Amino acid sequence: MRLLRTELTIAVVGLLVIGALLYFHSLDLDSTFVPAAGGTYTEGIIGTPETLNPLLASHNPADRDLGCLIHAGLLRFDSSGLPVPDLAESWAVTADGLSYTFVLRSGLKWQDGVALSLDDVIFTIDIMQDPGFPGPSDLAALWQLVTLAKISETTLKLTLPEPYAPFLDSMTFSVLPAHVLSGFASNDIWSHLDNLTPIGAGPFALENLRVDTHGNIAEATLVANPYYHGKQPMLSQVKLLFYPDEPSALAALQHGEVMGVGWLSPAAIQELLREPDINVYSQQIPQYRMIILNQRNEALTFFQEKKVRQALLAGLNRRRITDEILQGQAIISNGPIIQGAWAYNSNLSAVEYDPQRAIKLLEAANWLIQDTMLPGSVIPVRQKNGKALNFTLLVPDDRISVQIGNLAVSNWEQLGIQVTLDVLPSATLQSENLFNRRFDAMLVNLSLLGAPDPDPYPFWHQTEIDTGQNYSGYDNRRISELLEQARVTKSLAERSNLYASFQAHFVDQTPALLLYHPVYSYAVHRQLHGVQIGPLLDPSDRFQTIADWYLVTKRVVAPYSQSLGVP
Repeated sequence: MRLLRTELTIAVVGLLVIGALLYFHSLDLDSTFVPAAGGTYTEGIIGTPETLNPLLASHNPADRDLGCLIHAGLLRFDSSGLPVPDLAESWAVTADGLSYTFVLRSGLKWQDGVALSLDDVIFTIDIMQDPGFPGPSDLAALWQLVTLAKISETTLKLTLPEPYAPFLDSMTFSVLPAHVLSGFASNDIWSHLDNLTPIGAGPFALENLRVDTHGNIAEATLVANPYYHGKQPMLSQVKLLFYPDEPSALAALQHGEVMGVGWLSPAAIQELLREPDINVYSQQIPQYRMIILNQRNEALTFFQEKKVRQALLAGLNRRRITDEILQGQAIISNGPIIQGAWAYNSNLSAVEYDPQRAIKLLEAANWLIQDTMLPGSVIPVRQKNGKALNFTLLVPDDRISVQIGNLAVSNWEQLGIQVTLDVLPSATLQSENLFNRRFDAMLVNLSLLGAPDPDPYPFWHQTEIDTGQNYSGYDNRRISELLEQARVTKSLAERSNLYASFQAHFVDQTPALLLYHPVYSYAVHRQLHGVQIGPLLDPSDRFQTIADWYLVTKRVVAPYSQSLGVP
């Protein structure tokens, strides 16, 4: 009897389920899965945080990653480098380009629930203006020139002594909470407790830090900020685990300890592309690899000849560098402003690898191969007026740089140019050779990370030759004039035209041999959805779209006709 009752129960339940399904079907219902709040995303970061104070974090990628999630500034920049509102709802610039007025959003709060006001913004600027500020010296020097005026409780006016169009770059500084840090001297904020328990206004708040036995931050747990002024993230938590090197971070990803890792080498990316559960997102970043030529050295006057510089570039197989040495993780550079930026000139002519054109350029400049070999030479070397076309190329001692150097030497030997490769430690190259202008030619990396405005002035203007960053000593008055005008012109359209002319002149004159833009690759497990990465001003900008990332979905039942978009 008991068995019979059980069977009857099962039958009745089954009929009820079938009946319910038929009923819902009769209502013409359908279901779909949509993103939902919840879930913890865990990412592996290569490197260790040094300070969680965002004003001091400019040189450490791990610090910038944390700062991007925790903090917010008056402005932020989109993928093309154009300013958009963040804590400020609007801004305006006077016709003379001297004064900038910002209006703060209403209802802002810190992650601890305390109201965020204009006084916090002024407090943060005061820190950067303090002579004892321990942050970047160029940042301090700029802010010490700025005059502040609080127009109202929500309106701030900043005035410069002279027009400086890239000033909006500086408005992305992370605003700090006065109610936490006030009363401390500027040079004490480095050791202040808030460096380990920061309070910001970004999308996520720091909940916990785990420190290893050596005193280094090993893990940071962040939770969604309920007071965030922007779009609320769907992820409940983000955990960042910090690893000392790429192999350990890569192993953590492959073993499922983390869901994502960035800043991976071309070899690591090739390995991950074979993993079916890993998506790889790649974007160029504002860095350049280039070979600079010392045009101030009187023993190397051939570098002052445009045709020689053009021949060196045309005779260098840059495609082989990007495709073979870098395994596709780089983009050939066609000009001195990165592609995708608002100032990029898309009409520039690409310089292709063309050894025959390079030879014609050298011959047109009367650099001819002689019948006799130079002492110690293994190839016939081009000469003019009794002087040989030979020089030394300095490269850092990492594997990729040495490969690039060897390729350049081989390519140029085929043109009749004798080049000696000299491999030195990177620190030595920078301090002893680059800064002191003691080189013939050198493979260098130019980084514009975190600088949305392209402003090439520091690298190519005449006034930067002796004490600035124009290390090649390139001296061209027309290019300098264009850069001068672009720095003081308020109109973005006019600045874009000036930079377009600058780029055209640069490509024609070839003051340096631009090689490629590196690509930032971000490997993420397929279980994380909604990831989109546009052109990056800094790798930390990958988190700009984190509000759209999700791990959890929910089922939504709706009339079938509505699921098809039928009203």
